Amino acid sequence: MNDMISTSNQTWWQDTVFYEIYISSFQDGNGDGIGDFAGLTSRLGYLQDLGVNGLWITPFYPSPKVDNGYDVADYFDVDPDFGTLADFDHFIEEAHRRGMKVIIDVVLNHVSTDHAWFREAASDPKSKYRDYFFFQDAPNGWSSFFGGSAWSKEPDGSQVYYHKFAPEQADLNWQNQAVRDDMKAMLRFWLDKGVDGFRFDVINFLSCDGIGAENPVDEQGKQIHLNDIDQLGIYPCVRELCGFVREYAAQKKTAYFLVGEVGDEALAKLAPYQGPDMLDVVFNFNLGSIDSFDICRVYQELKDMEKHLSGLPTIFFNSHDMARSMSRLCHENQAAAAALAALTLMAKGVSFLYFGEEIGMSNFIPGNIEEMKDIQAINHFNLAVSEGKNQRQAYGDALEKCRDKSRSYMSWNKSDFSGFSRSKPWIGAANVVHSPNVEDQRNDPESLWHWYQKLIFLCRDNPALAFGNYDHLSLDEKLLHLSRRWDDHIVHIHINFSREKKLIDRQNFREILTSRGISPCEPDYLPPFGVLITREIENAY
Repeated sequence: MNDMISTSNQTWWQDTVFYEIYISSFQDGNGDGIGDFAGLTSRLGYLQDLGVNGLWITPFYPSPKVDNGYDVADYFDVDPDFGTLADFDHFIEEAHRRGMKVIIDVVLNHVSTDHAWFREAASDPKSKYRDYFFFQDAPNGWSSFFGGSAWSKEPDGSQVYYHKFAPEQADLNWQNQAVRDDMKAMLRFWLDKGVDGFRFDVINFLSCDGIGAENPVDEQGKQIHLNDIDQLGIYPCVRELCGFVREYAAQKKTAYFLVGEVGDEALAKLAPYQGPDMLDVVFNFNLGSIDSFDICRVYQELKDMEKHLSGLPTIFFNSHDMARSMSRLCHENQAAAAALAALTLMAKGVSFLYFGEEIGMSNFIPGNIEEMKDIQAINHFNLAVSEGKNQRQAYGDALEKCRDKSRSYMSWNKSDFSGFSRSKPWIGAANVVHSPNVEDQRNDPESLWHWYQKLIFLCRDNPALAFGNYDHLSLDEKLLHLSRRWDDHIVHIHINFSREKKLIDRQNFREILTSRGISPCEPDYLPPFGVLITREIENAY
């Protein structure tokens, strides 16, 4: 289907399986009920056993945590809830000792209103930091992505300031070279700390052209974010940031991985952000955040990414910003989850897993607004109340937007959320619909955990799965067939996404790498959600 990539184009992230750590919910190391670096470091052996060799860490910087750490108050330190810089250094050292790469989340679009830059800008209109933000006498009509106006009155002055998200998250003025220089200094600081790359949060939201024309609205009166994101100045801005990191990498004789969260689902909007002088990969939410599983839609997206993206796609179905795939896509069906795991790890691209995915963790459903921590959900609740809706209706609006569904604590053993004290309860274990645990899964050789482990090591150990392009990609009545080739190595992946058994042709198969669900009595049939992965030792083409 595609020309084979040359060995000169190989990069370390091609045979890396990434695992996202939502740090506050993964492992508590000091008994205060909050995940931290000491706890995460203590679990590196677990992650090594699972097979993941890349970690993505969500924001851990000092923050009021209005938006769970995406409201940064200091880019150069660790929040006390998560430990110290020394704890971070130790974590990096231990991860690297185990052969794991680490990328960290950086939030470039906005800072907390508790950040020193904003505090000085708000207290002194003549401060150089005033131009780090957008202050003006009156708001325009732009709306916040969290609901309501994107403008709030400054604390002690007469002007308003701009925020795409919560009022506590003031947008930065990326037209200002000083902002760009300060952000480069921040990136250099963490590179010197040993990180292996960055995940750039909402990178296409950077205000590189300032405050422009009003946004249009659709037929329902909902604002279309046309002029406040994907501004023309964003492309040279991202190119400047990526060029800075790559120049630094050349000095260090290494390679850093640059991942972009682009807030759009259209491939035509994603594609310009990925390329040799731009980001290495971008997240495609048109694949990863689908509301319900439709293999025809997924298959089309796989083909479209091949056609429109320069470089590797990303393959994922879970993150901290969406409901968990076990509830959202698989409906608590372990066999369906196993099939989805095979797709995630065997398809061409960089695979990203989310903590707890490997044991089939399900959604947390907050029982009321008091149990919600997500600022997006809380804002929508308050907005619904202000529009005259009752508490039940407002809760429904909030629940639809609530990102807490995927942020409950990792379930390590039968006691549910072991290691987290109730002195600082975050959410109630009773509200988790389905909570398998690591201990039981690791003790069961047929569990989802062992299936993930098997797939991860297959992905890492077979060059066709690490570096190969598609030799074949087809869908026949919900039977997905992928073939990936690297030199004379060919791996075939068959995944049955239907609820009926499917006949498969074994005539060209040379060796079975792994299978799931196949009955010895019917070896030529894939059962519903069954998976068969085979390898050709010889080049049969």
